[in-house]
Amino acid sequence: MTSVVIPSPAEIGAGISLVSGGACDMASNAVQQFVSSPSMAETGLNMLASQIEVLEQLVAKLREVSAGIEQVHDTLAATTQLEWHSPAGQVFREAVGQRQEHALTLRETSSQTATLASQGIDELRVMIASLQTLLAAARSTLGMAAGTTVARMCA
Repeated sequence: MTSVVIPSPAEIGAGISLVSGGACDMASNAVQQFVSSPSMAETGLNMLASQIEVLEQLVAKLREVSAGIEQVHDTLAATTQLEWHSPAGQVFREAVGQRQEHALTLRETSSQTATLASQGIDELRVMIASLQTLLAAARSTLGMAAGTTVARMCA
């Protein structure tokens, strides 16, 4: 015959306290990890913020291209100032004049694009900073609420 030992109420209470204490420790650790670990959204924002430098490098290159186009425009302008005394020379001057107009348009377009890109980068920085602040506030608020709940449950 098998005998079954039934624990006393004190032993049952001690076992429940041990289990609930472990659960409270695990819950507390989970809340702490949530508050201190970056979320996927925060990680994505940090990655986006790190790529802004690449965008700024592209804008700098675009400004260099604009400056180069301006030099081409100036060279073409100097070429049109030469005196051409033949029909072929006149046709060449007209062709160079058209290229000069194209260079001017291209320089203006690249300059405007660089300006707009810089403004967009500035707006992106502001938006990222705002979102990072909101996420940090939300994480803190949720962490405090969860911590308070765990503290109440485990007290």
